[in-house]
Amino acid sequence: MAPTTLQNLIIFNIPEAVPDIYGHAAARKLVKDTFYDKISGEERDIVNVIDHGDHSQRRKYLSNSFALKTVTDMEPVIGQNFQILLDHLDGVADQSTTILSGQTLDIRRWFNYFTLDVIGDMAFGLPMGFLGNGGDATRVKSAGRQEYCIPSTIDTLHRGTRLSTTLAQLSSIRCVKLVKRLCNTTNWLKQSTGAQGIEDFDNVCIDQLSERLGNGSPDRSQQDFMSKILKDREGKDRGLSFERLLSESIVFMNAGSETTAAALSSTLYFLLSNRKCFEKLRAEIDARLGPNHDGIVSYDSAKDLPYLRACIDESLRLRPPIAYALQRLVVCPQGAIIAGHHIKQGTTVAVSPWTIHRNRKLYKNPDEFDPERWFDPEQLSNLRRYYIVFSQGPRQCLGRHIAIVELQILISTLVRRYNMYLADQEMNFAIFDRFNSNPGPLSVKVERRVFVD
Repeated sequence: MAPTTLQNLIIFNIPEAVPDIYGHAAARKLVKDTFYDKISGEERDIVNVIDHGDHSQRRKYLSNSFALKTVTDMEPVIGQNFQILLDHLDGVADQSTTILSGQTLDIRRWFNYFTLDVIGDMAFGLPMGFLGNGGDATRVKSAGRQEYCIPSTIDTLHRGTRLSTTLAQLSSIRCVKLVKRLCNTTNWLKQSTGAQGIEDFDNVCIDQLSERLGNGSPDRSQQDFMSKILKDREGKDRGLSFERLLSESIVFMNAGSETTAAALSSTLYFLLSNRKCFEKLRAEIDARLGPNHDGIVSYDSAKDLPYLRACIDESLRLRPPIAYALQRLVVCPQGAIIAGHHIKQGTTVAVSPWTIHRNRKLYKNPDEFDPERWFDPEQLSNLRRYYIVFSQGPRQCLGRHIAIVELQILISTLVRRYNMYLADQEMNFAIFDRFNSNPGPLSVKVERRVFVD
């Protein structure tokens, strides 16, 4: 399929464009485009920093926090928060006399509570407390240090990201700043446009960071991310400003919660919509764990389950948590060759995960949920080479290990422990694209599984 063009933006649905735009070699000729200037605050973060040298320096002090070993060392933190979710699910299951007459639960919302609690705990040693409260209302302090209540942290985040992504479509940074000022002129405009959402979520992160810096590192064996960011390997203070720490904290709390909650919701939806896949996955987990194990499945038990990983990867292929085409600007005076096309300097280029993951030249029946394709040698090379759920190259998502570890632990445990069904087998599981691809409600019915020796 030929590239599609709008003004100076070209979005490719050609597989070879993926490494040409996002690969390591591409970094010499392409940089993140002005979209990232428009969504950045006064202090840039690891996501929207443009300069390659600046990005490399930030990545060095952040990468240790997000390394696989760091994440797996945090498994007790994941488990403590997950147990609260399981206790709630057990309570819902206990109220159901039969699965058909039982109480329904919007598990997508509970996945959001879980991921926000976990990332707060991992990053600052401070879970938000949403799982225990059964809701995401929270109290924060305004810029004037007046305390007020946010009725829903999740809804606040969604409103803010929707506005930020909308503003980024404007023609210039000057226009963005002008509209931002306009959105903040009255309380009504702040509420109706989503500007209040940006301010509220910033205040959530300011409070989390301020409390962490005031209290010091958590009293536990697992270091939080902030401990690794504040000091280098020799224990020397890095001297990072509060503004720099806050900009990265906002990324932690947003990207570290929203994308994983979306991935959990989508994976569970596809499994519940495809009962044969659900039963095959359950059989794989049962064979690994043996009889009567209905506690939390450990990462060590789950990490090498091939069908589990195939189900997760297939779900993310179909519903990438970020489906937005991540834009790059050609800065080399000679231009760049992308998928065999000469692209001149000043052109913005991108590949959409949503479309490339459905490219019919790459995948058989690309719109179908088919975990078996991950065992097909004919498809596997393409799946690995052009799979951009976490992007590729030097800008690949730092938080990918958090997402995969949480997915493997939670999905394996839920499939093993419960009989679950969609409350409406004909439901349309909607996606709302706000840069993050936020799924709508996912109503399920739950009962505890009865194990037979």
